[in-house]
Amino acid sequence: MAETVKILQAPQAGLSDMAKLQDLNVESILENIRQRFEADQIYTYIGSILAAVNPYKTIPNLYDFEVMEAYDKRHIGDLPPHIYAIANDAYYSMWKQTANQCVLISGESGAGKTESTKFILNYLSKMSQASAVETGNDVSVEKCILQSSPILEAFGNAKTVYNNNSSRFGKFIQLAFSSRGVIEGGKVQDYLLEKNRVVGQNPGERNYHIFYALILGAPDEMKQKLGLGAPEKYKYINQSGCIKDPNINDQQIYSDVNEALKDMKLNDEQVSDMFELLGAILHIGNLDFITAGGAQVSSMSVLKQAADLLSVDEYQLANALTEKTRLLRGELISTPLDEHQARDSRDSLAMNLYARCFHWIISRINVRIRTKPTFHSVGVLDIFGFENFEVNRFEQFNINFANEKLQEYFNKHIFSLEQHEYNAEGLDWVDIDWQDNGECLDLIVRKLGLLSLIDEESRFPKGTDGTMLDKLHSNHAKNGFYIKPRVNNSKFGIKHYAGDVFYETTGFLEKNRDTFRDEMLTTIKESRSDFIYDLFEDMQESSQPNAAKKNRKKPTVSSQFQESLHSLMSTLSACNPYFVRCIKPNSTKAPNAFEKTLTLNQLRYSGMLETVKIRRAGFPVRRLFDDFVRRYRPLLGKDTQSSHSQHKCISLLSSYESTNQKWQIGRTKVFLKEDLEIKLERDRAERVETLVTKAKACFKGYRARKAYKATVAKIVFVQKYCRMYRQRRRFLNLKDATITLQRYERGRKARQLFHVMMEERRMEEERKREEQRRRAEEEQRELERLKAEAKLRELEELQAKLEEDARIKAEEEAAKKKREEEERQRVLEKAKAIEAAKRLEEEQAKIRAEEERLKLENELRIRREEEALRLEKEEAERLVEEKRLEEEVRRREEELAYAMQQVMTHFDDSIAQLNSPSDLNLDKYYGDMFEEADQDSEYQDDDPDEDSVSRKSDDLQYWEGYLNMKCGGMVNTWKKRYCVLRDETLMWFRAKQEALKSGWLMKKGGGTSTLSRRNWRKRFFVLKGIELAYYESDSDGAPCKGIINIKQTKDILDSSFGRESSLDIITDKRTYHIVADNADDLSEWFSILMRVKNANEYELKQMQDEDANPKNAIGTLDVAVIDSVVPVHLQTKPNAFAIITAERVFNMSADSPEDMNGWLKALTQYHKGQRTYSKEEILMSGWLTKENTGTISRPGITRKKRYFILTSHSLDIYKSVDLQHKLGAIALNRLCSVTVPDDKMFKEIDYPPELVIMNGNRRSPPSGNPETNRRSSFSFGRKSSISGLATLSRPRSNSRPYVRDYDLPLPTNSPVASPTMRRRKLSWGKKSKIKMDLRTAMFQGGRRHTWSSKMMRNLFRCYPRSKPWWLHDLRTWKFTIHSRRYSYNLFTPSNDEAWKWTYAIQEVIDSKPPIETPSQILIKELREASLNGYNDEIDKIYKLNPILRNVPYMLKSPLLPLPYGQIMSSNLDKGYTTLQDEAVKIFNVLQGSEQLPDPMPVIQGILQTCQDLKPLQDEVYCQLVKQTTWVKDADNLNNLRNWQILCCMCCTFIPSRSILRYVRFHIKRQVELSPKTQMAAYAGYALEALKRTRTREFVPSRDEIIAILGRRDMNATVFCHGGGSCQISINSSTTAGQVIHTLVKGMNLDSCYNRFSLYEKSGLVEKAIDDRSVVADILAKFERFRARGLSDRGKPWQLFFKLFCFLDTQSVKPDSIEYSFLFEQAHEEVIRGKFPATDEQLIHLSALRMQFDKGDYVHGDWINDLTEVYPVDRLKVKPKEDNDFGFQQRDRKDTFISGTLRGIGEKTLKRLQKSASDDNILESVYRDDVSATITAIIDKWRTLKGTSAERAQNIYMSFMRSWKYFGSRLFEVECHDGRQAYPKSIWLSVNKSMVAVHKINDPNPLDEFPYEKILSFGAPIPNEYKIIVEGRRSELTFDTTEVFEIAKLMKAYINEIVKKRNMIPA
Repeated sequence: MAETVKILQAPQAGLSDMAKLQDLNVESILENIRQRFEADQIYTYIGSILAAVNPYKTIPNLYDFEVMEAYDKRHIGDLPPHIYAIANDAYYSMWKQTANQCVLISGESGAGKTESTKFILNYLSKMSQASAVETGNDVSVEKCILQSSPILEAFGNAKTVYNNNSSRFGKFIQLAFSSRGVIEGGKVQDYLLEKNRVVGQNPGERNYHIFYALILGAPDEMKQKLGLGAPEKYKYINQSGCIKDPNINDQQIYSDVNEALKDMKLNDEQVSDMFELLGAILHIGNLDFITAGGAQVSSMSVLKQAADLLSVDEYQLANALTEKTRLLRGELISTPLDEHQARDSRDSLAMNLYARCFHWIISRINVRIRTKPTFHSVGVLDIFGFENFEVNRFEQFNINFANEKLQEYFNKHIFSLEQHEYNAEGLDWVDIDWQDNGECLDLIVRKLGLLSLIDEESRFPKGTDGTMLDKLHSNHAKNGFYIKPRVNNSKFGIKHYAGDVFYETTGFLEKNRDTFRDEMLTTIKESRSDFIYDLFEDMQESSQPNAAKKNRKKPTVSSQFQESLHSLMSTLSACNPYFVRCIKPNSTKAPNAFEKTLTLNQLRYSGMLETVKIRRAGFPVRRLFDDFVRRYRPLLGKDTQSSHSQHKCISLLSSYESTNQKWQIGRTKVFLKEDLEIKLERDRAERVETLVTKAKACFKGYRARKAYKATVAKIVFVQKYCRMYRQRRRFLNLKDATITLQRYERGRKARQLFHVMMEERRMEEERKREEQRRRAEEEQRELERLKAEAKLRELEELQAKLEEDARIKAEEEAAKKKREEEERQRVLEKAKAIEAAKRLEEEQAKIRAEEERLKLENELRIRREEEALRLEKEEAERLVEEKRLEEEVRRREEELAYAMQQVMTHFDDSIAQLNSPSDLNLDKYYGDMFEEADQDSEYQDDDPDEDSVSRKSDDLQYWEGYLNMKCGGMVNTWKKRYCVLRDETLMWFRAKQEALKSGWLMKKGGGTSTLSRRNWRKRFFVLKGIELAYYESDSDGAPCKGIINIKQTKDILDSSFGRESSLDIITDKRTYHIVADNADDLSEWFSILMRVKNANEYELKQMQDEDANPKNAIGTLDVAVIDSVVPVHLQTKPNAFAIITAERVFNMSADSPEDMNGWLKALTQYHKGQRTYSKEEILMSGWLTKENTGTISRPGITRKKRYFILTSHSLDIYKSVDLQHKLGAIALNRLCSVTVPDDKMFKEIDYPPELVIMNGNRRSPPSGNPETNRRSSFSFGRKSSISGLATLSRPRSNSRPYVRDYDLPLPTNSPVASPTMRRRKLSWGKKSKIKMDLRTAMFQGGRRHTWSSKMMRNLFRCYPRSKPWWLHDLRTWKFTIHSRRYSYNLFTPSNDEAWKWTYAIQEVIDSKPPIETPSQILIKELREASLNGYNDEIDKIYKLNPILRNVPYMLKSPLLPLPYGQIMSSNLDKGYTTLQDEAVKIFNVLQGSEQLPDPMPVIQGILQTCQDLKPLQDEVYCQLVKQTTWVKDADNLNNLRNWQILCCMCCTFIPSRSILRYVRFHIKRQVELSPKTQMAAYAGYALEALKRTRTREFVPSRDEIIAILGRRDMNATVFCHGGGSCQISINSSTTAGQVIHTLVKGMNLDSCYNRFSLYEKSGLVEKAIDDRSVVADILAKFERFRARGLSDRGKPWQLFFKLFCFLDTQSVKPDSIEYSFLFEQAHEEVIRGKFPATDEQLIHLSALRMQFDKGDYVHGDWINDLTEVYPVDRLKVKPKEDNDFGFQQRDRKDTFISGTLRGIGEKTLKRLQKSASDDNILESVYRDDVSATITAIIDKWRTLKGTSAERAQNIYMSFMRSWKYFGSRLFEVECHDGRQAYPKSIWLSVNKSMVAVHKINDPNPLDEFPYEKILSFGAPIPNEYKIIVEGRRSELTFDTTEVFEIAKLMKAYINEIVKKRNMIPA
């Protein structure tokens, strides 16, 4: 405290206010500042402006808390100059001036602006805390604002040559205060972060502090996680040569940042994500590139580290950095970048990552300190100072431009505005000259200024820095503030207010464009990290629709900075400014060093002398007269007689200073000097204090007197009660004594009476006991007597009964014997009669059977004849009916056209002739086709009410009112309906839609009783305003059964339980239990009721003003289908008009002519008659053939040619180009879709649909049934041939196939007729009509033949006349458009035209706003609530919205918006319908999943559906989240089953970003709610799976699903040569590259010479697996192959581990594992016939292999399978003359399998099964050749006796290595060389250094092509491989099925070359 007082009372060196200087010049100002600086007095006033000199040291006690308290509520000048005085004055000026305040801190870099900002913020925070009331918050807003400084400094500040903590961005911190002076929030706005500092710094400078703090301060665990090492290893921070600075504590920065991040409430995950991004940036900086066919990443390990930290795929990131893609005609074209461009891409990625992270940090700070509407604010501007380096770039240009603007703002407020006001007010004033920088700013920002020219050149695609500099020179060379260098270089200069600065233009345009290529943006947006995605979520790609237009308007960096600077200046202009001018005393940052020259320059360009002059001579304080009087009224005496404010001001000021030196009076204001204002304020405070003291004394006296009187009254009251208490106590004592005596006397008498009564009671009891004993003895004797008599009677009755039974039994036996004898006699007689009758009946039956047989045969013959006649008659009737229907359709079309033409004619003439409805005759034409739309009772003509008048909006887009309606049909009645025209839809309702909601509900409770009723009642509920009424029915006059006031209810609860969707409305008197039909209806009711309950009056009015809901309409009509709207004159309905559509006529009648005219005007704006479009409306138009895919009709009828017009809203359909008859329109929205024209569909024909014909000239059929195409080679058309058995088929998806076969005889005189081609078999479907011109065709042999008409008739004379067929041109392109109601196939003959239509329609669809479902909206609300940590809000959202929770009933519609239309292409074969239907089906399956005994098929079915229908993946995720939310028992079977399905989904599919975030949030929340459950275990597994899931090609196999359900890894078996195998553990995301790495490490092959790969193999079929392929996908594919029986020779499918790239075959040591692999693969190539050797050499190699396998030959040994040691293929293709063994060779087609799996279809794979018979063929066809070869091998084997296995292996490998090109992979291809330099069949050799061309079996190549000479390679079309070689005129083209294998191998070798050149290990 003593030190603080000492500082405040220390003598001031020089003058504390330089406005008081006597000798006013620059030298005196400089000397005054120097004296104060040397005395550690760094602050000096210039009036109210503060000059602060940076001491570059800490001055003790200068900023203590006691110093803050000393400056509180003190005026400027009361204490020594201090920055706290400025902050204090700005704080209290908010109340004094009732306006916002701002403090502008300016100066050069290193002058101390940032520290000054922190001091001001710290002071304001302390003032706020002193005024605040404790709120109980753990972290206050003030602390958050202060804690933001360490974060902003760490991420935004860096060491420069002038400053160790230089702000490399500008910030404006605005603090919002309440009326009590408490900080309630704030906002930080940043400007122009110096992004290029991330990738490069000048010598002696550093990158941003956070990078060094992270490396040097982070714990080891964090650095290990980020893969960080020493800072010297990273290019982005070591290139400047300055890494550590003794004055910067990086460890402390890291600690401070961590603490500050916690105060900002950033969770650990967000902090970890942020540090991972910084680590990724450091690793990205270490990426380098080399040239190899374009730029290539030199170190994949560094790239992988960066990609892992960014959670992106490393290969995708590498492609994004090294390739540029562009869209050309719907196809992505990739172009490789050079090294320089790749490095620019790398730096651009790093800069954008850091900039986005910095902006995210600013946004999180603003969220933490966000403010509400407050009293006023204080802003502090800390922006980069003026900079002039040796090399000044684009950043310095913008920084200095900002300083020019701030200098202009300073000049404007200090000089321009102040002097202008003096002159305007008429003061005695002499203007002071000052340096105006307006012309310099005009040079920069005016039209065609520097910024304008730079932006213009930036938007030119070919603009360069050179062309920009030329423009600057040519336009501004003559400007006085522009400097053109004398030497022609790449610089230009500007004369700034602070001096001349030259700017280096290199990189200007690139930085101004701020290019961030779409490839990198797409890669970053596919990151698995939500943090990374959120940073770039709002950044759009430039390749989106209308991208070209958007790019022209895309703002540049300078324009964005200019706009933000303009916004800043606008904000500052609305505030009262305070200025702090920071001064740098020396350039070495040394304490106690004062450089006069440097300081003098700062004083001059900042206008310090002029500032001192104007502050000395001017009057900075100015107030209006009334304001001045109101402020200083306490100082005005009562003797002031004048009532004029000006006179009062003069009178008061004259009393203080009569010379008028310190004040002047203007026309409207009083002008004061600051010292006079301070004196006035001091006197005012004293006067106010005196007056307040008097007031306080009076108040205290009044309060004391009042307290005394109250005390006296209380004393009197207490005395009264004390006296009363004493007397009452005496009375009560006397009363108690009397009562006691009375009590004792009454007790004595009661006891005496008690004894007497007890004695009497005892005697009475003894008498009663004696009497009872006597009575019991008598009863016992009587009971014994009665028992004896009863026993005697029973014995007598028993004896009589036995005698009677014996007599009856004897009589019955005698009667029985008699009856039996009689029955026996009767049976004998009956048997004799039956025998006789039976013989007679058999004879009669034979006669009847013969007659019946003859009769049935006759009837059967008659029926057959009748059936034949009936069939013939039906066939004839059917043909007649078809013809009649066609005529009827044509006639009705003509009649409709005629009727519409008549109606339009009558409309022009007001149709006076139409006197009755029958005159129109339209009902006559269409009445039998229409159906009544409404089945309600006939409308009675009631009196119109007040709502019957129609009303409309200004643009006729909305119209409503009552109309009388009559629809065409059998029931033709008028009905009154309330009609609404809105959104191009005409809706009609039973009544006006006044209710917010209405509908049927079941009600229990309520009524007239307070108890719930025992029965349910179905009631019609109507919500109007705040009243919910329920009726018996929905009719207009239904009685109201009750009304519930929603506002007065206690609560509304969702009481759904089980399958019951119910809610409870709780009122004061009763509870209403209401049940809805389904969950969706309940959710709507619950939401609207809660909205009404919680709504205020304004919100309720908004709800009541909502438009009519189409869901409640009883009928709707799209205006797009209206043909015409015409008035109709009816006698009964004078104001009638008709709405005519293609299918219905609506007669309408209004109540008045005005209403009718209004409706006509509103409806005719969509008139479907002749329509005129503006040029801007039509996007595209033309003729197309339309087919409605939803109809089932005859061929040729559903397709019609129509004229289409595409607008921005719909696709309109017209009958002709004159637009007279509009047939309809297809409304387009975001859910519509259009399928692109497909090459596979271009053969789609007009009549009939899907005629399948295989073209004989094509290698593969275009479409159709594979079996039919395989059989047929029959084609028609130009240059086609007829051969073989032809089958024409017309499959019909909507009917049962009906096929008839006919023989087609060809003319015998035809030149193409031959014995093998005279009959052709044709098939077609029933009712087919096939058209094609066969008159001219080219057949086999190349001869052209024209068929005559007679020959054509002969050709088709075999067909019945009722079955004609014609063939039509096939070349028609089809595309399909899917709308809300229908899907349409559209046909056009031009491919280009089809693509144009597709692009245009898709562009319209993309321009529509996205459609959001309630689920999506609620998901967004959950996201916002979770980000802000509002857990209560999250619970509320779930509680109020059942759509987010588990429900036991079916789902009626999807949770997400799904595209319209039928599911197309091959998925139709799987039974799919629409996406909406499939979504509902899946939900229904989820509900019953617990009842399934085996869930595997269901899980695989759901996954397969999601795999086939990609849009359903997000939908299924949402359904699973819904069904696993709010489950009462987390571990019930159904919930666990759903979690199992969710785990499978997480392992298979990656949801979209928004759904991914939602799923993660759901999983984490469920784990928190039920942590120790089985469900939590599945949730944790699913969450981990989402982190690693990769895109899958197949759904998981059964084994994988079992492993997922068990939450464990699965095992996969990998095989290698020699039958060896091993099992490895994999999960659903394990890649082949990871498996290879595991195997290489496990076999100690880390230092091998060659590269291994994983293969899929079955027999001889094998294919290398890409390193990025998911192994689980391969296993799932194997499972499918096994199920279909697809394999080679019955061999199982295996994962095989073998060599892929042979890089060094000579250095492999014989005793190594790699040598064994090399030997096995060399032998494999030999037996495959892919090694050039003679027969003798092959026999020798085979013998060596036998010696290696079996050792020495033993007598009797034989080679059972020759294919294991010898290439048997050579025996099948070897010419006879080359047969060394003399056996005759037979020609045979090659049936062995060659090629790879890629491109092989299922049909080809099935053919592989047939190759299993090759062994038998070898035995039968090549028996002699095989025997001879085996004999030769055995003979050679005998000669190797004694050779060890190792020796045999070495000899074998020595021979293989003797071939120069050993290690080459040979591919058998067919060459297409125009020069015919090569044979047709050749070997294409690919090895580590070149590609070569060999003749088959020739060891020497025909040509060699080193990789350095190869310009490009690839497969432009399937099965065709091209190589372009430098210096070769023509390209090399090969036909092969192994194009992908060749390309993969070449690319692998090129990558290895790249690595080898850079000495980077593989």
